Amino acid sequence: MMVLSVGFSNGIITILCVILIILLMKMIRKKYIFKLLAIINKVILPSLIAKDLSKLKGYEKIILVYRYWVTRNSL
Repeated sequence: MMVLSVGFSNGIITILCVILIILLMKMIRKKYIFKLLAIINKVILPSLIAKDLSKLKGYEKIILVYRYWVTRNSL
């Protein structure tokens, strides 16, 4: 009640709104970065769809996991 009577409530609400907007902008920016990475991966990295997962080499498994991580974060 003391905060409301002094008039600081508008400042607190404003600060909370600014923090919320900044967090939303970071989330949106993160999604766009991962979408860009997914496009780059599609062009540069090899497709591993036709290969059997149990017969993949070590570096192919790393590529597969990396592509999965980028795709999951871009959605």
